[in-house]
This record gives sequence, structure tokens and C-alpha cells, in this order.
Amino acid sequence: MNGSAEDERVVLDELEESFIKDGEAVEVEVNDDDIPMDDDNDDDNEGDNQGGNTDADTSNGGGDVTATAVQPDMSIQTIDSHNSSSVYSVASHYDTNSNILTIVTGGGDDKACLHKLDNANQLGTVPLTHAHTDSVSSVAINEKYVSSDLTKTPKYVAVGAYDGSIILYDPATGAKLKELDGPTDVEFISFHPKGGSVLLAGSISDATIWMYHLPSSKCLQVFVGHECNSEGGGVTGGSFTPDGKFALTIGMDGTMRIWAPRTGMCRHVFKLYEEGSEMEGPAGLTCLAVDGGADGQLAIAGGEDGTAHVVHLQGKKVVAKLSHFDQVPTNSTTAGNGDDEEVFLTSVEAVGFASKAVNPNWAATGGSDGKLKIWDLTHGDGGQCRQTCAVKIEDSSDASNNASSAGPTGGITRIIWHPTQAILFVSYTDGAVRIWDARNGNMLHTLTGGSTKQDAQQINDMSVEVFGTEQGPGTAVIIAANDDGSVKIYNVDVAAILAVP
Repeated sequence: MNGSAEDERVVLDELEESFIKDGEAVEVEVNDDDIPMDDDNDDDNEGDNQGGNTDADTSNGGGDVTATAVQPDMSIQTIDSHNSSSVYSVASHYDTNSNILTIVTGGGDDKACLHKLDNANQLGTVPLTHAHTDSVSSVAINEKYVSSDLTKTPKYVAVGAYDGSIILYDPATGAKLKELDGPTDVEFISFHPKGGSVLLAGSISDATIWMYHLPSSKCLQVFVGHECNSEGGGVTGGSFTPDGKFALTIGMDGTMRIWAPRTGMCRHVFKLYEEGSEMEGPAGLTCLAVDGGADGQLAIAGGEDGTAHVVHLQGKKVVAKLSHFDQVPTNSTTAGNGDDEEVFLTSVEAVGFASKAVNPNWAATGGSDGKLKIWDLTHGDGGQCRQTCAVKIEDSSDASNNASSAGPTGGITRIIWHPTQAILFVSYTDGAVRIWDARNGNMLHTLTGGSTKQDAQQINDMSVEVFGTEQGPGTAVIIAANDDGSVKIYNVDVAAILAVP
């Protein structure tokens, strides 16, 4: 027992450069002017423009995809390794030295697979060997975080499942390396950005968050504080802050929490819901993004009540409340099929910050309404909606010829910003990936996978690798994990789609 305690102390001491010691954390009083979000001098009258192409635009892949249309398959590769079961999670890493794209996927068939795609478009797949007894819910790769000293920061593929297991594999061979005892119903896993040797994992069922030092297989902390809601929902997302000093989690209790990794203590609780609202209990938080603002201290969380909240982590202050839905119904659910079943109509399902190279004051929200909104965070506590991006259908019966409505795209599931360009890659429940220009709201390109399963087109997860940005917008490789059991890989020349008028 004494040896085990000593090992854990040594591990925490090794991480001291990243983690703030308990005595070093200082409560900071932050005024609005102190938040590092300088105005980008855009004209105020740009706000809330309605962007998007019409279904007449086919030259650059844009336009509406109807629910009954036969989608063309625009992918360069299709991975069918999950026996037609839903693929719930995907992660990727592109090695610029070897030109090898590594992909790991997990699905409802209780399996995870490792895939390698080379520069000649040759695909190899290795089924990962652990026999899970429930769906694989989350996967991650730490290669972008490791140092040159692989003895201290080994390369790992991590796989988490609803059976409570967390398995580590060698990303080069797929060999099983370690098995960790984890929380029940693992909902997310996330690597520490300083070396990738520490892993965070959260439970959707018991609301605990576990932190591991992977080389030693030690569980360093179990963070306890989130509450399960009336339906048993616990923690829905989490990550380390970009500087690695804190862990950050969101849950179905409507809170975002900052944790001190060295002590296991909760440093702050953001209650991102309104007391006394008509919803039964707090609105759950569904999605999380970090590294916003000029100082990288902004985090954003989307909720089931149709809002997204932006907070400043160091200042422990809510900076903005973004109302994604223009009009939220008094009752935000609707009965389905004449029975008591209710479905949320107003949930924010995806969020993301533009990079500092683009504009550190921009954020994006994606809703179950299929709309993408671009926000400028320098305009008060409500932000300014710069663009609303939605596929438009021309209504010939409207004499004004100005009316349009969101097309039958379903909801948005993931948002990923380009690292150097003001464009976004957005996945939808209709099985398409649409690429939008954040500056003017125009849709630049649409990618479809040719699914024939009309009731299983949804993209559940998406990963994007962008390379070649040293001399321009580069090339984007998009990996979409689909409900029909397929994983689609798309290749996009970003400069080419930006050049299309």
C-alpha cells in the first residue's frame, strides 16, 4: 500500500509543470473589459445574415438533399467493419512523415477497429481484440500530444465502452497494451494535451470522472460532484484545458465544472441553467468545446434548452449566453405518434471555436433544427449572430421570392473549424457533410455517402484532418461515422472549393 501511494505521488509530481498546485489557484475578479476578446472591427450591421445556397447550386456540391433523394457516393473510401451496426465514435491522426492516416472506430456491435490508409489510397483494417459486452462509445488517439521521449509519453489508442472498460492499444500494430478499470457506461475519453500520458474518462450513468496515468496504469483521481438527472443521465462530455492545468466536464445536471487534477477538488461550478424554468429540472448540457478567446480560456457548452453558454475559465465568469433558437416554444418538446413519447426540438448539439489564426472571438453552434450559427463574442453578453447557415429551398409560390426555409437536412451532429481558414465542416443527421464559409454564410460544398438506408443515414461522429496549410488552405480529409454501419472517408481540396464563385 505504501509503495502504491508513493508511485501516485511521483506521477503527480512529474505532471507539476502542467497542473496548478492547490495554493497557486487564485480567485480572480474579472470585469467585462478584462476578458481578452478584442473587437475585430467588423461592422455591426453584419449580424444575423441568412446564408446558404439554393438547391439550384450544383457546381460546387451545394444544395438541398431531400429525404427521398438517392445520394451519390462522393467518398474515396468506405469502411464496413462493424457488421451494419451503428458506428458511434471515430478518431484520427495523420502522420505527415509517413503520409499514413490512422483511424479508430467504435460501434454498436461492441467492437472497435483500427484502420490505416496510405497515400496510394490502400486501406488496411485490424479488429481490436478486446471482447466488449456493450457498445463502444468513445475512442481517442494521443499521437499529436506525445513527445520525442516515448518512454515517458508512449503512443496509445484508447477505447471506452458502455461495459465500463477502457482499453489501450498500440496505434502502429493494434496490439492490446493495457486494460483499465473504469467508470460504468464510459461516455467520453480525452487525453491530456501535455504528452498524452494522462487520460480523462466520464460516466453517463453514475456521473463520476476518472483520471489515469497510463504508463503506470494508475487511477490518479476520481472526481465526484455532478448529479444524475431524473432519467439517470450523468456526465456528457469533458476534456483538459488547453494548458493542461485543469479538467473540465459538463453533465445532464446543467453544470460545467472545473477540477484540480492534483487535489481532485472542484474549483468552480458554472450553473448553466435558469432557476425556476418550465423544464422539469435543469436542462442537460450536450456538447463542449475549449480553447476560445485570445488567451484560450473560453469554453462553450450547448444545452437541451436551445442555448449555449460561453464561460471564461480563469475568471470563473459566464461571458455570453447564446440563444440558438430565435423562438423557443413554451413547451420545448412535442408528443410523437399520439402517445406520451416526447422529443426535444430545441437542443444545441454541437459547438466550436474558431482558431486564433481565424478569429479567436468567433464561435459556432449547431442545433437539432439543422441550422449553423456563427457568433461574434465581442458584442455583449448575448453575442452577435453574424451568420445563420441553413440549406434553403426556393418557394416559387411566394411572390416576394425571398422566402426560404431550412431544408430537410435533419439536425447537426458535429462542428469542426478549419485551423487557418474561416470555414467549418459540419455533419448532419441526413448523412451529409456540408462545408460553410463563416464570413458570408455561403455553403461551399456538400459531401454525401450514397446511403440507401433512409432511416439510418445519420452521421454520429466526425473527425477532420487538415494538412498542407503551410502554403495555403491545404487538403482536408473528413471521416464520418454513420448510423448505417459505414465509415466514409472524403478528400477535399480546400483551395478549390474556396475558388468557386
